[in-house]
Amino acid sequence: MDGRKIRHSAGRRFTMTMDAETVFIDTNILVYATDQKSDLQTKSTEKLHQLMTHGVECAISPQIIREYLVVFTRGRSPDDPAKMDALGNVDAFIKSFRLLDESADTVSKLKWIVRNHAVGGKNIHDANIVAVMLTHGVKKLLTHNVDDFRRFGQKIEIMPLLEESL
Repeated sequence: MDGRKIRHSAGRRFTMTMDAETVFIDTNILVYATDQKSDLQTKSTEKLHQLMTHGVECAISPQIIREYLVVFTRGRSPDDPAKMDALGNVDAFIKSFRLLDESADTVSKLKWIVRNHAVGGKNIHDANIVAVMLTHGVKKLLTHNVDDFRRFGQKIEIMPLLEESL
């Protein structure tokens, strides 16, 4: 998978206002948006641009950054330009999106989710995204992996990348 460097414009950063909403951006959206070989690159970049130009605050967490780096650094040599592009993209994400921290409250919410939603194994990663969202009062999630989050549908609103995914 070849990484693509994304462009950041200071004018594209939006701050939250009383009327604005916040949408949490799942890792797959960022991967598709920066992967020139992805069939979903155009759709992902258009969706992000649409949200941001309509004043919607986009949010990510450190987990999203870690997952993104896993995808774009796997099997790469230390001096691979794609690895450097991935690191540059992370910088752009941090400038463009609100970075939501994980806290003791997040861990408490994660434990509650695991207890009450029959979550285990690798699904803990998805549950942690929901825990971060709940901790910060974010109700919407943009993802292409709709099925991974259906079990949390009473807690969050899933915004599918492709409408037919619902």
